[in-house]
Amino acid sequence: MGVDIHIDTESIESVTGLEAISDNYDALLVDAWGVLHDGQSCYVGVIECLQQLSRLHKPVIVLSNAARRHETIERELLRVGITPNLYHGVRSSGELTWQWLNSASNLNETGNSGYYLGPARSQSLCDGLPVKWVDSLESADFVLNTGAPVGNPGDASALEPLLKEMLKHRLPMLCANPDRVAIRAGEMGISAGAIAKLYQSLGARRIVYYGKPQPGLFELAMRVLPRIEKSRVLMVGDAFETDIAGAANFGIDSLLITGGIHQSELTPLSTEKVIRAANRYAAAPTIYCQSFCW
Repeated sequence: MGVDIHIDTESIESVTGLEAISDNYDALLVDAWGVLHDGQSCYVGVIECLQQLSRLHKPVIVLSNAARRHETIERELLRVGITPNLYHGVRSSGELTWQWLNSASNLNETGNSGYYLGPARSQSLCDGLPVKWVDSLESADFVLNTGAPVGNPGDASALEPLLKEMLKHRLPMLCANPDRVAIRAGEMGISAGAIAKLYQSLGARRIVYYGKPQPGLFELAMRVLPRIEKSRVLMVGDAFETDIAGAANFGIDSLLITGGIHQSELTPLSTEKVIRAANRYAAAPTIYCQSFCW
């Protein structure tokens, strides 16, 4: 969390749906998990909202910190009922990570022997790369972190022995998802960012993050929207530290979905609670709304 940024209560607008602000923006960058779906089901109102935005010719780019490539995320969206005609494209932190690892000059810097730390659902990120994937830390030059290997744990403590072993070998970590938490089938659990945070607290000196709030993913998305000014682009997300902070750093407006990962601390919902949370995280949304609906 950041320092207090002293936001005025009148500086954040509250809306009940995106229809109220649709005239103010020409394109939207929309987070996936916690905004569109929870990994198993699409949230109520999402399909209608995407249909209305499509009818108004307002392109939607799904901007995700998922540690998977574009085509994998597109399949995930289809599984929950979000068809390709409802959005303009997908840009992900996993794709950024893959592109970085696919560069020979980058691997010359890190070494080409990688140790994969993460769940099976994200392991396809390793496919097609000029990397030698190894099963032992002793043989590794770096660690690719995509999240907790098993289950949906509430914290990263069970991984501490492994992280200490990684630290002993002075292994750099590539974090393919900066998010610390995510909602999976209605349950909150850690993401790769929480593991990276623990690794850092143990003394790790080199951790590289790909995705929000860094500007690279936003820049990648804007290439698909060459004729749209940044002032007419809205970031929609449920995380202060990645979606909202990233939008502010990139210079675009943001809409916080309060029914996502911050729901418990914002309930019962009020502007005052949003302001207090924005101060705690040092990241203020332009607008807030309970869900992604029209």
